[in-house]
Amino acid sequence: MPKIAFMFPGVGSEYAGMGKSFYENFKIVRNTFEEASDILNLDLDNICFEPSREKELKELGNAQVSLLTLSIAVYRAYMKEIGLQPHFCAGYSLGEYSALCSAGVIEFPDALKLVRERGRIIDKVASAIDGTMAWVINLDSKLVETVCEAFSEGDNQVFVSAYDTPTQVSISGHTAPLMKAARELEKKGIVYPLRLSGPFHCPLMKKAAEQMKSILKKFTYQPPTCSVIANQNVQPYKDSESVLINLSLQLTRPIHWRTTVEYFMEHEVDIAIEMGPKNVLKFILEKNTHEIKTYTMDNDKDLDILKKSLLSP
Repeated sequence: MPKIAFMFPGVGSEYAGMGKSFYENFKIVRNTFEEASDILNLDLDNICFEPSREKELKELGNAQVSLLTLSIAVYRAYMKEIGLQPHFCAGYSLGEYSALCSAGVIEFPDALKLVRERGRIIDKVASAIDGTMAWVINLDSKLVETVCEAFSEGDNQVFVSAYDTPTQVSISGHTAPLMKAARELEKKGIVYPLRLSGPFHCPLMKKAAEQMKSILKKFTYQPPTCSVIANQNVQPYKDSESVLINLSLQLTRPIHWRTTVEYFMEHEVDIAIEMGPKNVLKFILEKNTHEIKTYTMDNDKDLDILKKSLLSP
């Protein structure tokens, strides 16, 4: 049997109409959306599917709970139709909650409540900071680190906040030094502003991490059914304490996705499946390696392709 890893996307992968084909064709997906809508008192299927509500979907709080709901709905459809258990799970930023939920560490109702609180906390903390993010490509990550350090001074800081590939990172920080760093980086590479509401995954979110840890302590967690790899240190979750540590530090430390892919390779993963909308994580994985066969689960046709590939004799 192939060694399988599940990957769960984060904020930025949402789009109007995401998951609609799954919702129309699988009762288990409809049930998942109904369950989440009841718990959150939100009309999630309408928010996700109606083009007229795309602006509402893009709001940080709605984007997070919608992505979690769709990712778990797609995971449940996969398990019902295919049923091959993963050996590893990992999620990008918010997607780490989806990974933990799919591995049985966090119950789905609790995951929804935690993600709702996460959205509220980081939105409030970020709104008090004059900060932003940008995506840097075609530059070595070490050079980006050096430039960020050069333009950080006193209370004006900029950091590398995600390591996606050897030449693709994100940076976060106070707006003024980040823009200066961006202008310097543009001399040799490409910089894209990220339309996010704050400087996420860097030390500027310390207050959010502290508040999130207090919320996390109120919930109970179960042992994982497969290895779940943490964003902040690329190590498997072990126990309840690791949940508190990883999901709080996740807010202040960079995402190490490149190293996560390396972890998959070291542990001889054959297939990686992106459980959720778009194909961002598939794209990033293929920028790191071609040794792992990668699939997406953006619509019901993707599930048909995956079923034929995994279950055909």
